[in-house]
Amino acid sequence: MTYKKTPDGNTQAQREDFKAVCCAVQNFMLSLWSEGIGSKWTDGELQQTKEFADLVGIDTEAEKVAGIVWFGFAKGGLGEVKSKERTKGYDEVLDVLP
Repeated sequence: MTYKKTPDGNTQAQREDFKAVCCAVQNFMLSLWSEGIGSKWTDGELQQTKEFADLVGIDTEAEKVAGIVWFGFAKGGLGEVKSKERTKGYDEVLDVLP
């Protein structure tokens, strides 16, 4: 996952872009989880290298790496996983505020 560098050095805009990417990553990981897929978000030195950027096609002049999401199934697959069902409807968890 990447976010745009600001050419004018506007660190506030760049920070907002980073936060938006973080929200998107969390939503993506929750979506994977809802389908029984495990995930892990990593950020490290390897992802900041030129070799990594070239391998995955990142323009380091225009983008920064926010992290990588690893995902997959547990050994043995989903054979033992029970399907998830909601126990409450939306009217049971939502409330109206004054």
